[in-house]
Amino acid sequence: MQLKRTLSLAAALATLTLASTSAMAVASYGDVAAPGVYFGSGNVNGNWTIDTDSGIELALRAKNRQTLQTIDGSGGTYMAELGACMTCAGVPKAMWSYEFSVNSGGLSGVTYLLGIDHDPSAGVSYSWVDPAAHWADNAIAPVPFNGFQNSQNVLFASTPGGPFDVNMAGLYSVTLQAWNNTSMLASTTMNVQVGAVPEPETYALMFAGLGVLGFVARRRARKQA
Repeated sequence: MQLKRTLSLAAALATLTLASTSAMAVASYGDVAAPGVYFGSGNVNGNWTIDTDSGIELALRAKNRQTLQTIDGSGGTYMAELGACMTCAGVPKAMWSYEFSVNSGGLSGVTYLLGIDHDPSAGVSYSWVDPAAHWADNAIAPVPFNGFQNSQNVLFASTPGGPFDVNMAGLYSVTLQAWNNTSMLASTTMNVQVGAVPEPETYALMFAGLGVLGFVARRRARKQA
């Protein structure tokens, strides 16, 4: 999984993540969530990035909003399309949505944080919300799971930090965390690559071409001198 390397956290509580991440279990990719998917009809289980720790299951995944199909996350990065969905009815929507699932395992007194990264580079700039309170339309898990799920589009006004620029290619992250006071109980992060990125060979050819152009320019300058 291609991890972003720098953090710029907007919430004081979330800054404790760096000290606590080492204690978290390793995430699984392209997995199924318990007790399943129960928001809306026709949504299938699978393609979740999941962390199960401290008896809590946290899951994230990306979906193609136009086809309503989940994006394959088994490789650790979800590949999403640029632009707006032209066939989606209602309010404008980006081509990709993010979905989250919380299974508290019946634990009480747990606080949840969901962070959306707006930095298209390899760094991150998170905006944080409490997903249990931020969205009023969460689907509630049956007892004894005491969890919730939702599907949200990055062009919605409710997007933490504001709607995305749907034409901005880049590598974005979404993080879901569970806290008990100042102790992080579980955390999972998914990366979403929006739009194509140049292969390393493309960069190498580009820089080589620039080098040749620079050499030719220097030769011409010396001849004219």
